[in-house]
Amino acid sequence: MNKKLLQILLPGIVAIGVSIALYNIGNAYEISWMRFYYEQEVSTGNGFELETGGSMIPLLIGIAAGFVTERILKKRVAA
Repeated sequence: MNKKLLQILLPGIVAIGVSIALYNIGNAYEISWMRFYYEQEVSTGNGFELETGGSMIPLLIGIAAGFVTERILKKRVAA
């Protein structure tokens, strides 16, 4: 694989992978600050209500991991 392509793709893959892993850990162990939730409530008047939400912390940690990966790759290519 081309080194330039690897420098572009790998940080994004790491960021997405770390975020997904942290959300899964949060859901598995019911850690509120690492969870993504989805709720659907049926009401008699208007049909149904839908509520989704989740923590931004796993996403921010994933982005930080992507930046660290990018810096490591730049140092290895420069050396």
